[in-house]
Amino acid sequence: MWAVSLQHSRITGPRAQDAAFHPFGLKSFNEADVHFLVISLRRLRAAASILEHAPQVWNPVRDAIQAFDARLPWLKHLRDVFEHLEDYAVDSNLRKSNTSRREIQVWSGGENGMQWLGLDVDWNEALLAAKVLCAAVKASNDALASQRAASDHAPSDSAG
Repeated sequence: MWAVSLQHSRITGPRAQDAAFHPFGLKSFNEADVHFLVISLRRLRAAASILEHAPQVWNPVRDAIQAFDARLPWLKHLRDVFEHLEDYAVDSNLRKSNTSRREIQVWSGGENGMQWLGLDVDWNEALLAAKVLCAAVKASNDALASQRAASDHAPSDSAG
């Protein structure tokens, strides 16, 4: 969650010392920060999915992951394009979608996000979705810790 928050802040409020790395000025975002935001969001989602192995707390986390995916329908596609950019850049048959090399060349940005590959990416929506998912993971973790603590302090049934 820290990484998501960091990348959100770098995209929405670039630091003055980064001016040299912003080809269109500090009013625009740096593409590298978008890549890192996508990585951070995907890793947060992957961390949440680990709770599938804790069935007693899985249902609310599964619901939170589904809500996260619904709020960020662009996330997987951007991840795929970023991670396999060379395949998309040459219209390789290895692409995971029909996105063409021409589509990856043009994007537009605004104060709250960007439009790219036919997708509307909203920075604030990404941060809010991440916060909700992180809260569900934390609540599940707290529940597991409480269950563990209760079982550690329960009287033993074994006769001595």
